[in-house]
Amino acid sequence: METDIVTCSKCGANNRISPHSHGLRPVCGRCGTPLVQRTPHPSRKSAQAGRLHAISSVLLLALLGGTVYGISVTPALLRKDFSSVAREEEGKTQDLRMQQQQQLDARRVKLDAEVAAIDATALRRSAAEHYKSELAGRRSFDKRFALSPRERAQLHMQSLASDSTRSFHDAIRAVAREASPCGADINVRESSRGVALLIDFDMSSMTSGEHGTRTKHHTKESLRKEVVSLISRVTNDIFQFCKDLDLASIHVGCRHHVRTRYPYGGTRDENTVLYRIRIQKSRVGTLTNNPFLDVYSTTRHFEVDEDNFDNIEIITTQI
Repeated sequence: METDIVTCSKCGANNRISPHSHGLRPVCGRCGTPLVQRTPHPSRKSAQAGRLHAISSVLLLALLGGTVYGISVTPALLRKDFSSVAREEEGKTQDLRMQQQQQLDARRVKLDAEVAAIDATALRRSAAEHYKSELAGRRSFDKRFALSPRERAQLHMQSLASDSTRSFHDAIRAVAREASPCGADINVRESSRGVALLIDFDMSSMTSGEHGTRTKHHTKESLRKEVVSLISRVTNDIFQFCKDLDLASIHVGCRHHVRTRYPYGGTRDENTVLYRIRIQKSRVGTLTNNPFLDVYSTTRHFEVDEDNFDNIEIITTQI
């Protein structure tokens, strides 16, 4: 902030006086004598005002000149003929439209020629040959068609069954282990009637909700239906891949824990075979179906070995 220096007329001391103190009565800081303050010099403020006035005048003249030029040029623009420009743009648009139409016509002609060249008879013959080749590949267990985990497991079983380095019984057990659920009991018995394969598996190893003596089924009919379905899956795989091993019959049983009450009053949980079937190879003959297409092809050849559903009771409780 600028200040004025005023010398005291009595003691000669210099005092700083603010320019905003005009109208007041400042006194000397040393002796207290009233000081005579000079009026501010107007030359600096007038110079700044002059510069601002000059700048404003220049801007105003420039704005005025632009306005005058615009007024003088506008009639000429309004009188100018833009029809030639419009005709030029319209011509370009027509050229693009014609090019697109020509391309569309050329594609339509090409497509019509391709459709006309199609020989329906040859196409039908080619499709029949293709599907015949694909079906032959499926029947020969081509790995290209084994897409699901089950189908890949079936290919593995087919490889085990055709392994000439294994003994007869080892080959049967190896395939049975692949086809059977985890923890299944597998036995091979040989008699005068031929070789029989016996498999007993726990129902809980193949489906949920069957833990201990508990079951998710509320009726024996529902339980029987699922048991037969599970047995079918195991039986089909065994016969599919052991049919060339001179296997005379297969016996598959499904077990479940049941609570048995004895005459003396005690109870005990026992793992009991609910249902066991047998299937004779002589009845089935050569299985011609493809296991990738038909899972339960052997079901109609079942013979019942053991049926204990009449001896069980499903007890439901309300929570």
